[in-house]
Amino acid sequence: MRCLAYSLLTLSLFFATSSRSNAADAKKTPPPSKIGFRQLVTFKPAAVQQGDKRTIQLHSSYTLDGTHSVFFDQPGINMKFTEPKPKAAPRRGRGSVGTPFAFEIDVPKDQPTRIYECRVATDQAVSSVSHLLVTPYPVIEEVEKKDNNSFDTAQPVTVPSTVCGICEKSEDLDCFKFTGKKGQEITLQVYAQRVTEAIHTMQTSNVYLMDSILTLYGPQKQIIAQNDNFVKSDSLITFKLPADGEYVFEIRDARYVGTGKYAYCIEVSDTPFVYHTMPLAVQKGKTAEVALQGHALKGQTKATLSAANAKETGWAQRTLKTSAGQTNAVWTLVSDNPQVTAPGTNISTKTAFPLTLPVGVSAQLGEPEQTHYYSFKTKKDQYYFFQLMSNRIELPLDCVMQIYDDKGKAQRIYVNGGANTEADDGLKTKDAEFYFKAPADAEYFVTVRDLHDRGGPRFTYHLSAQLSGPEFEVHGEYYYAQIAPGTNMLWFAKVKRLNGFDGPIEMNIEGLPKGVTLEPVTLPPGVNDCGLILKAAKDAPINASLVKITGKAKVPGPDGKEREIVREGNITCEIQSRGGGQARWPIHTSIVGVTKPLDLLEVTATPSEIVLKPGESAEIKVKIKRSEVYKDPVTLATSFMYFNSKFGEQLPPGVTLSKKSKTRLAGDTLEGTLIIEASEKAKPIKRFPFAAMARVGITFSITTNYASNVLYLTITDSEGKDKLAKK
Repeated sequence: MRCLAYSLLTLSLFFATSSRSNAADAKKTPPPSKIGFRQLVTFKPAAVQQGDKRTIQLHSSYTLDGTHSVFFDQPGINMKFTEPKPKAAPRRGRGSVGTPFAFEIDVPKDQPTRIYECRVATDQAVSSVSHLLVTPYPVIEEVEKKDNNSFDTAQPVTVPSTVCGICEKSEDLDCFKFTGKKGQEITLQVYAQRVTEAIHTMQTSNVYLMDSILTLYGPQKQIIAQNDNFVKSDSLITFKLPADGEYVFEIRDARYVGTGKYAYCIEVSDTPFVYHTMPLAVQKGKTAEVALQGHALKGQTKATLSAANAKETGWAQRTLKTSAGQTNAVWTLVSDNPQVTAPGTNISTKTAFPLTLPVGVSAQLGEPEQTHYYSFKTKKDQYYFFQLMSNRIELPLDCVMQIYDDKGKAQRIYVNGGANTEADDGLKTKDAEFYFKAPADAEYFVTVRDLHDRGGPRFTYHLSAQLSGPEFEVHGEYYYAQIAPGTNMLWFAKVKRLNGFDGPIEMNIEGLPKGVTLEPVTLPPGVNDCGLILKAAKDAPINASLVKITGKAKVPGPDGKEREIVREGNITCEIQSRGGGQARWPIHTSIVGVTKPLDLLEVTATPSEIVLKPGESAEIKVKIKRSEVYKDPVTLATSFMYFNSKFGEQLPPGVTLSKKSKTRLAGDTLEGTLIIEASEKAKPIKRFPFAAMARVGITFSITTNYASNVLYLTITDSEGKDKLAKK
């Protein structure tokens, strides 16, 4: 997922809008005895038009009293908390849609149309993720408590518009009608999964995301079009109307299930609609003529994609100008590398399309059962990186990629840090990427095909190919952190070392809120895990910000010269899965907030300096101080475990937490003991920072990870000598 850090995430220029509650001087809703993050649910409506200023409701499973900042993953949108008085929002379980809170939102006229991630910060906590669609069309909300579940009772809407509603119960279906004209080309696009997919509590019984099915009825009440699963599980219909008259479109879940969290938006338009361009990309500083694949284009199948004045590179949803009007926002890439278009006839080694690296290729699997071949020449032991984009830019290709030599033998490639002979899915995506170390100076072939042997106009993709070398990725648990003045909190980072890289990696967090600092930590060779210990000064003001986690290292480049590389952290959020477990979903934002005092007021650990020889152990005494209202057990640990799954580690290889440790602090017990043990194979390390973690359980699957003061671990050699000090 390295591309995500350099494409989609580079477009997310973190932005916050600040506000003060109208009830700032009023008595606040008292905090719960367990203070967890604010679990945002859905917006109502889930879309706002460009240039609109309106009141909007954001649902939450915990109170949003004291909201001082609202963040979106791109600048521009301004949103302020407007509840006139305190409002409690008790958590009622996973099936609840939460409590609505009023905000005033102001969207600039030139705000790019797309789905935005939203985070909220209150004086007591920070929030999970919700989503908001910015649309070019007027928003029409479904009328509550009014029957619209049939052709005859359909709610009237206009064209163009964005219809927002909720399939709130089982067997619910919503109908809307519009007046159409013969020959009018209508597009109906659903946003349902895409505006709810990372919401923490979307799991309801055995059902997670809405699987919309969209049906269009003609004036005679006959079905004239129907669609399911166009973009992910979201539906889309494009249709040329056969006659003047009244048309009705119906939306429901394909399984006839429903919940108050099944928010949807349907964009209804008769303007040019583009699925994709060909080519998909343009080199920075250049302009390209692109062919438009879409609907309602009125014969205008060409447009200009310009990056002549582009300041940034990466994937973004961009609108294109045509003589038929402005198109919808469609995914295109501005790249530093040269761009070419493959002819589609490269279906064998004999007709393979030659690549001169670095390069980006736009191509289309035009027919079923096609495999595309690309040839490239290699130097022995040189690394090459290949990355395909289709699924992440809302196209249906489920790609499989391989490398062959000139005799047709599949070569070993490196996928997700392991060796394989084919590359398939990434995290929550059907796109693939891999590294290849050339075993010889030779010509090789990289292939692209669909897993299910499908093909057609929408089976379009972009293949990036470039030289590579020692590399790494950054992953971990850094979704959110709330931290009171004078205390510490703990995140976890894990690096994936690639292509033989084993150098030091310096971890950093950019954009921390006022008064918060990160304990410096560098991962030495052989160490891939660490804690990210956040410290809030005693005088830190209540504030919050979106932050960016990075790793920095020096590596030899393809030319042999040393260069510095910085890799952004891949971010995932917690979502509840079936049975109350945890799953992860990729998102764009991490948030840190300085808050009022939390459940634990202090965590201290001694000694702060620990020196061990291989085979030795040490005791760490840990004391906690509780708030007056928090009485439940606290668990001490050094790693972040969920049952038998480990999501984060602090200790270096060969150092473990002993089972003899006293980790459960219940009742009046405020002190525990952590015993760390260095195995005989533990490698020398000097003053590696870690912390005693005190875990407070909020729900079955959520914890708040408090950290002690920073501890420093040194492992000497078997004679007690610090070899690193000599170096």
